Amino acid sequence: MKILGTDFVLFQVTDMAKAVQFYQELLGLPQEVDTDDFAEFNCGNVTLSLIRGDQSSETKAVGHIALAVEDVQDAFTEMKNKGALLEGEPVDYGCCQAVTPQDPDGNVVILHKRADGTVGQEENL
Repeated sequence: MKILGTDFVLFQVTDMAKAVQFYQELLGLPQEVDTDDFAEFNCGNVTLSLIRGDQSSETKAVGHIALAVEDVQDAFTEMKNKGALLEGEPVDYGCCQAVTPQDPDGNVVILHKRADGTVGQEENL
């Protein structure tokens, strides 16, 4: 078997309207699919899919997606001004910088910039 790439990342959400508002309005992602129970957003090199589900505190599975941005500090300021729940200030890891807002269900969206300026995969697997 050979993995060809990533087609989508899937998050389970409890309130589709709140989740769509977060990804569409706060992050500015173009929405490509919109139903009561399912939505998809174009993230450039991967699709973010949302599916409505029931998440109790005991079974809640939290997902993560990393989205490349031009400037992490600017992204932090914008998200803070829009009222997003942030897990703290931007962090410089040396190889990259990142800040982590959460969607209404606690899924983490890593707003990320690599130190070398690359985005995504440089070549196919």
